[in-house]
Amino acid sequence: MLRLFLLRHAKSSWAMPGQRDFDRPLNERGRGDLPKIAALMSRRGFIPGHVYCSPAARTRETLAGILPAFSSAPGISYESSLYQGDARTYYDCLRDHGEAEALMIVGHNPACEELAAWLAGGGAGAASIEEKFPTGALAVIEFDAATWPAILPSGARLADFVAPAAI
Repeated sequence: MLRLFLLRHAKSSWAMPGQRDFDRPLNERGRGDLPKIAALMSRRGFIPGHVYCSPAARTRETLAGILPAFSSAPGISYESSLYQGDARTYYDCLRDHGEAEALMIVGHNPACEELAAWLAGGGAGAASIEEKFPTGALAVIEFDAATWPAILPSGARLADFVAPAAI
């Protein structure tokens, strides 16, 4: 069974005049949520073997804030396609991964919300994802597949979904 940890970046600041969206950092609340997210992942054994992260400032800062909670350092790839990509882009990123290990994507909405809802289908908890996938939220999706190229949405289930406000 394969496992995906889909993490939307933590709460970010609005762009300052002249600042690119790509360069927006986390705000105080977002930085404050990171230890809660990291502790939850550690307690529940949600440790990825590899992380795909958008190269935007807010996703990189989110990833840096949760890395200390992992017992071993995962491989990390910064994928430019995740910055403005859609759910299909995120799905293709997963399917292109060669090793059978737990993966994490640290990304943006609407792609995180759309991918989670698509993969979770009508399963338990899917309605909460379709209602809202807040900043800093983590969806844990499990697949009945042996390799990432073999994953299908019909073989996925939502194993967990938590937002920082619930931690």
